[in-house]
Amino acid sequence: AQEAANQANAIKTECEEALEEAMPALNDALKALDTLSAKEISEIKAMRNPAPPVRIVLQAVCVLRNVKPARVKDESGKMVDDYWPSAVKMISEMGFLQALQTFDKDNI
Repeated sequence: AQEAANQANAIKTECEEALEEAMPALNDALKALDTLSAKEISEIKAMRNPAPPVRIVLQAVCVLRNVKPARVKDESGKMVDDYWPSAVKMISEMGFLQALQTFDKDNI
């Protein structure tokens, strides 16, 4: 029983350290979200070929919000998942910014 308690405490400590390391990034992201404007969202929607960081961030938002990717043909004709069309549709929704601001980040 003592060994199990020691293992549990070690896991708890590891989790607390990981959380402590991640919190500054979360706080920075929340601050950045508060500065995002509807005009900037419109600029993103208008992008035909966004930079990789924009695609990656919006793909992550799609995953967190359970938005499925579109199936499109790549250059070779193979069907692949593409989150960009789904992301554009998602960010076009009324209340998108508010949905991000009120997202339940504690239960991911």
